[in-house]
This record gives sequence, C-alpha cells and structure tokens, in this order.
Amino acid sequence: MDEKRQELLEIYKLHAELADRVSQRREGANRLYVSLLSGLVLFVAALLRFGTDGLSTDVVLFGAGVLGMIFSVSWYIVIRSYRQLNTGKFNALQDLECCLAYPFFRKEWELLGEGKKRGRYWMLTKVETFLPLMFFFPLSLFAAVFVATRWFVR
Repeated sequence: MDEKRQELLEIYKLHAELADRVSQRREGANRLYVSLLSGLVLFVAALLRFGTDGLSTDVVLFGAGVLGMIFSVSWYIVIRSYRQLNTGKFNALQDLECCLAYPFFRKEWELLGEGKKRGRYWMLTKVETFLPLMFFFPLSLFAAVFVATRWFVR
C-alpha cells in the first residue's frame, strides 16, 4: 500500500475511534441525567414521607417540578448536540471512505435505510429523546401544574 493510502487509512481509523468516543460520552451523559432525575424523585419522595421541616408541600413539589423540567430540557439539548456531532463525524468518515477499498459506514447506512425506513432502523438518538420527555411531562409538568393550580384555586 502506498504511503498516501496508508496515511488516509490511519486518519480513517482515528476518526472512527473518535466517533466511538462521542457515543461513549453520550451514554455517560444519559446516565448522569437519569441519575439526577431519579435522585430528584427520591429526594422529593423522602421529603414528602418524612416531612419538609416547615416547607410547604406545594413549594417542594413546585420546586421539584421546575428543577425536573430544567434537567429534562437540558438533557434533550445534550442528546441533540451529540446527534449533530456524530452526524458530522460519520459524514466525514463517509467522505474518507471514497478513497478506501470498501465504504463500510456508507454501506451500513444504506442497508439501514439511511434512518428513513422506520421498520428497518430507528436512530438511537431519536429513541433517546423520548427519555427526557418521559421525565418532563408526567413527572415535572404534572407536579408544577398541580401545585400552581392549587395555589390559584385557593
């Protein structure tokens, strides 16, 4: 193999490794947000069970709801950013593949229907975006609306 192709192959391998690291960081971010939101739920449950030490239950629920919404929106933005970063990395990899013997990532993407055929492949980051929404709506929004309604009905 000539020197130019060898250099290109090394760049390709490095770039593929960097794309994998982005995916690992995304997984770590997901674990962080699940932990934060689960911890928030446990904290609120403990406060409600053992008392809020003078704080109104409404204030605790409202604060937890708002904090949960902030965490959920932040998590959604992080997932979206990782999706954009990986899209750029894989587009660059596919450009590099034009000079290699086999376009692995381009072929894989074609076989998966390029993310357009739902029965064939669901993009992981699109599936992941359901998680922040699952925390945002039932947990956070419900708590905030429930308490706000109680405040204004009084």
